[in-house]
Amino acid sequence: MSILRRYFARMLFWTTLLALAVLVALFAFFSLIDQLEETGRGNYGVFQAVTYVLLTTPRLASELFPIAAMIGSMATLGILAQNSELAVIRTAGVSSAQLGGLLARAAALLIVLSVINSELVAPFSEEKAQNLRSLSMTQQITLKSKYGFWARDGNSYINIRKILPGKRVEQIYIYEFDADNRLRTSTRAKQARYVKDRWLLESIQQTTLDGETIQRRSLKQAAWESLLDPEMLRLIIIEPQYLTVVGLFGYIDYLQENSQDSRLYEQALWVKLVRPFSILAMIILAVPMVRVHLRSIPVGQRVFQGALAGVIFHILSQASGNMGMVYGIASPISVAAPTVLLAGVLLWLLRD
Repeated sequence: MSILRRYFARMLFWTTLLALAVLVALFAFFSLIDQLEETGRGNYGVFQAVTYVLLTTPRLASELFPIAAMIGSMATLGILAQNSELAVIRTAGVSSAQLGGLLARAAALLIVLSVINSELVAPFSEEKAQNLRSLSMTQQITLKSKYGFWARDGNSYINIRKILPGKRVEQIYIYEFDADNRLRTSTRAKQARYVKDRWLLESIQQTTLDGETIQRRSLKQAAWESLLDPEMLRLIIIEPQYLTVVGLFGYIDYLQENSQDSRLYEQALWVKLVRPFSILAMIILAVPMVRVHLRSIPVGQRVFQGALAGVIFHILSQASGNMGMVYGIASPISVAAPTVLLAGVLLWLLRD
C-alpha cells in the first residue's frame, strides 16, 4: 500500500502543478490585458504593469488551487483508468473509501504548499504589487513605510497609518508648512470619514506655531478641505482575503475593540481556515466521478469535468459566504456549509 500511496502522490503532485500553472498563466494573461489599459496613469507604464501581474501570481495560485487540485485529481484517476491500472487496483480489493484515503494522504504535501503560499508568499507579494501600482498611478502618494502612507497636498504633508474600507482612515497626521517651508500647523486626528465630497476629521489635537508662540487646541470634529482622493486610497488598501490568518485575527480584534463592523474580515478568516479542507474534499470528489469501466472517456474530458466541478463549488462557496453576510449568518456556518455538505455527500458516495 505504501508503494501505491507514493505512486498516487507523485502523479497527483505533477498533474495538479501542471493544472495550476496553466490556470495561473491564463488568468495572469487576462490580468495583464486589464493592467495595460491602465498604463499612462501617472508613471504606470508597461514595465510596471508586467511587474504588477508577476507579483500577483502567488495570490492567483492561492485562489485557483482548489480548482487545480480537482483537475489534477480527475486527471490522475483518469490516466489510471485509461491504462486499466485503476481496474487492477480495485480488483486487488481496494475500496472506494480506501482509494479516497490514498488520495487524501497523497494530497498532504499539496495542501501544505498551498498553506505556505497563502500565508507567507501571497500576502507579501500582493502588498508589494499594490504598493507598486498605487505609487506609480498617483502623484499624491509619495512614500510607504512602516509608519503608513505619506502623501502631499499642496504645502501639506499627510501621514495615514491605517486605511480602512468604506472611505475611512485612522491615525492621521497633517503637517502644514508656509511658503518658506517652516512648519506652521501640526494636526493629529483619530480618524476621518469621507462624507458628502469632503473629509471629516474626528477627535482632533492641533498645534499651531506662530513665531515663538505655540497654541494647542482640541476639537471633536472638523471639516478637512483636502484634495486627497478617496478613490486613490482604494488603490492602496489590501483586501481582507489577501491578509494572513494572523493579520486577520489581529485586525478583527482591533475592529471589535473599537466597536466597528468586522464581518467582512471574519468571513475572509474563515475562508482561509476552511480552504485546506475544501481542497481535500475536492480531491477526493474525483473518486466517485471517475468510473472504472468508463475507459472510453478521454482524459481531456475528465479534466474538463474536474474544472467544471471546481468552478461550480467555488461559486457555491462564494454565494454561501455572501448570503451569510446579507442575512447575518455566522461566518463559520456560512463559509463552512458547502465543504461540510460536500464531505457528507462524499461519505455517502464512497460507501461500499
